[in-house]
Amino acid sequence: MLQRLNLIYTIIVIILGLMCAQKAAAQQHVHTHPEPANLFRTIDSAEEAGLLTPDESILQKFYAGFEPGRLNDAFKPASDASPIKCMVPAMRQFNQLRDQLLPSTVKEIEELIQPRISNTEFSYRSPSGVFELHYDTTGADAVPSRQTIPEAIEQNIPDYIYHAAFAADSSYRHQVETLGFTDFGRSTPYQIEFQNFGFYGTTTSSGSSSFITVHSNFDSFPPNTHPDGDQIGALYVTIAHEVKHAVQYEANRWRGSAGSFDWIEMDATMAEEMVFDNVNDYYNYIRKNFDSTEPNRSSIFGNPGNPTPGAYWHTTWMFYFTERFGDSFWVDVWSDIRDEPLIPFTDAVNQQLALRNEDLASNHLKNHLWHLASGPFFSQSAFGFSEREFYPEALIASRLATIPDSLSGTGLRPMGATYLEAVPNRAALGQPKITVESDLPGVGIGVIGSFRDGRSEMLHALNTQSLQQQIQTQWSWRDVTDLKIAVVNTHPSGSADYTLRLTSVVPEDDILAQNYPNPFNPSTRIEFSLNNRKNVRIDVFDSIGRQVTTLLNETLNEGFHFVDFNGSGLSSGVYFYRIRTDQTVTTKKMLLLK
Repeated sequence: MLQRLNLIYTIIVIILGLMCAQKAAAQQHVHTHPEPANLFRTIDSAEEAGLLTPDESILQKFYAGFEPGRLNDAFKPASDASPIKCMVPAMRQFNQLRDQLLPSTVKEIEELIQPRISNTEFSYRSPSGVFELHYDTTGADAVPSRQTIPEAIEQNIPDYIYHAAFAADSSYRHQVETLGFTDFGRSTPYQIEFQNFGFYGTTTSSGSSSFITVHSNFDSFPPNTHPDGDQIGALYVTIAHEVKHAVQYEANRWRGSAGSFDWIEMDATMAEEMVFDNVNDYYNYIRKNFDSTEPNRSSIFGNPGNPTPGAYWHTTWMFYFTERFGDSFWVDVWSDIRDEPLIPFTDAVNQQLALRNEDLASNHLKNHLWHLASGPFFSQSAFGFSEREFYPEALIASRLATIPDSLSGTGLRPMGATYLEAVPNRAALGQPKITVESDLPGVGIGVIGSFRDGRSEMLHALNTQSLQQQIQTQWSWRDVTDLKIAVVNTHPSGSADYTLRLTSVVPEDDILAQNYPNPFNPSTRIEFSLNNRKNVRIDVFDSIGRQVTTLLNETLNEGFHFVDFNGSGLSSGVYFYRIRTDQTVTTKKMLLLK
C-alpha cells in the first residue's frame, strides 16, 4: 500500500511540475528542474492537490530536516542535492497549526525539535555573555574537536565553538547593538545548540523566547567565499541568519505576512550579508551553481516573472533597498512591524518609503533594472548592486531583431517582470523610443543603454494611473551597442497583458523647448532637437543681456537632447537662454525664484 501511495505521489508531483513548466513557458520563462530548496513548496502542492492531509504535509517537512529517511519517495531529493537552508518556515507553520493537528503529530514533532541542551556534554559562554553554547565532542552530533586557535586552546574549547561564539557575538553586536533591530536578549543567556541534521540551522520558539540550533560540522555543504574555508563560512552565515530569526520572533512572533516563509527567509538571508559580507553563501541561491555566471531559475535573475517575495532566491530584492537607503531602512521597517505585528509587510515597506519621499511601485521597477544590469559586463556601470560583477547575467526572454519592432506578452504576474533585449541593425537612424501599452495600470518600463565607449545609462517610466508608458531616449543608435528592457508589473494583485513597441525618432526640424520646471530653484532642464548632425551652442544671459555661462558648445548628432542649468550662485530674476546652430538662432525666457 505504501509503495502504491508513493507511486501516486511521484506521478502527481511530476504532473504538477509539468503544469508549472507549461505555464512558465507560456510566459517565456524556462524551468529545467525543480530547485532542491523548493521541497517545502513541492510538499505544499501535494497537500493542495488533496494528496496529503495537513498532518502528513507538516510531518514530511520535519522529516526532510530531521529524519530524511522517512520522507515519501516523491519528496526525496537527489543524492547531490543541497541541504535545506532553514527549518524556520516549518517551525512557524507548526506554531500556527498546532491546535488543528492530531495529538500524535504534535507529539512526534515536539520530540524532533525539543531542546537537547540538558543532554549535551559541554557548555561555553560567549565572550559577550549574551550566548550560551551547548555542544558534544563525541557521538553523532559531535562538533569537530580540532584545537589550533590559541584562545580556544587556552579555554579548552574546540576551534569550531570558538568560531561559533565569535559569529554569535558579531551577529548580535551588529544587528541589535549597532543597527538597532529588536533585542531578543534576556536576563539569562540565549541558548545555541549543535546537531547533525539535514539543514543549515533553525530557530525554535520556546514560550516567549526562542533558541537556535546549528549544524554540528557542515561537512559537504555548498561552497562559499570565506577565506578560512567553506565550513567556517557556513557556520558564520548560519548563525547570522538564525540570529535574525530570533530578532523577527521577538518583534512579531512570526505572525502576519511579515512572518511568512518568503519574507522572513529573504530577510534572514540578507542579514548574512549584513554581518559577514565575505562569505556570500547566498550566491548558491542566485546562481545556477556557485561558479556559474548563469542564474538560478528560481532567482529574480533567472525568473523575473516569478513575483516577489520568493525566499532565499529573492534576497537581492531586499539588498536593493539596503544599498539605496542604507541598513537603517530595514531597521525602520521592522520597527513598524514590532509596533503593529500584523501589518502587511509591503505596507510597512511603503510607510518607510513614503517617509523618504519614495514609493514601492517605482522602486520595484528600479529594483528590476538593477537585476537586469548585473553580471561582469556591467561591472563598470555607474548604477546597480555593489557586487553586480559577481552576480549572474539576467535571463533574457525575447530579443527584438529589427527596428522598428514590437512584441506582446500575456499574463505578466503581479510584481513580476519580463526582460528583453534589442540590438540595433546597421540601418538604424535617430533615437530609440519605447512604448508599452497594457490592460492594467501600473505596468512600467525601464531601459538600459550600453554604448560603444563603455558607458551604460538607465531610464524608466511609470505612471501607476496610466495604461501607456513611454520612453523617448536622447541616445543615438550610432552610439548604442544594445538595449536591455524591463517590462515590470508593479500592481500588487492583478496580472497584465501588454504590447511593447520599439521605434526610432528623427526630428523634422530644430526645436528649442521651454525649460522645465519654470519657474525653477535652483535647477532646470533645457530640451532641444536637431534634424541633422551639427554644432550647437547654448548660452545663458541675465535680464540686461550679460552672458552668465555657456552650457554647451559642441557637435551633436540628430535627435533629442538636453542640458541642465543650475542657478545656485545666482540671484532671483529673469534669465534668457539662446541656442545657436549654423542654421538657426532661438531665444527663450526663464524665471529663477529663490
